Amino acid sequence: MKYVFFVTRDPWASFNSIYAYTKIKGEYPSEFLSFYTNSKNMELVEKMLSKLYDEINKNLNMKKVKIDSESLEDYRRIIEADIESGDVVDITGARKIMILAVSVLKDVRIVYLYLKDMRFSSLPFMMRPLSVQSFEEVEV
Repeated sequence: MKYVFFVTRDPWASFNSIYAYTKIKGEYPSEFLSFYTNSKNMELVEKMLSKLYDEINKNLNMKKVKIDSESLEDYRRIIEADIESGDVVDITGARKIMILAVSVLKDVRIVYLYLKDMRFSSLPFMMRPLSVQSFEEVEV
């Protein structure tokens, strides 16, 4: 099982959701796959994940795939090539076109961190009131 996530505009969205997954599920994925559009934000998320994994003395195993296209067909082709049955797909940081591309997948767990109040969106997970956020999971 690999943990698939998206990095676009806000690096905190992706990292907070992964952090929530590790704390709520008590699992640290052994493999990550990141689809990203913004290289600077991807670097920030990678640094944050590296620190998280350093704290638990685990190696961070991550594959990164940059997506420059705006075509839904290109997104689907790229995403379908790398996502397998049983993977966890985190759509928290995804753009709408990315979510549409993921909609064709089967036998994956879709997860996301739902935030009821966007005033807290730029803060780390544990600095936001737990009452305004929830970690959601859907099997498809």
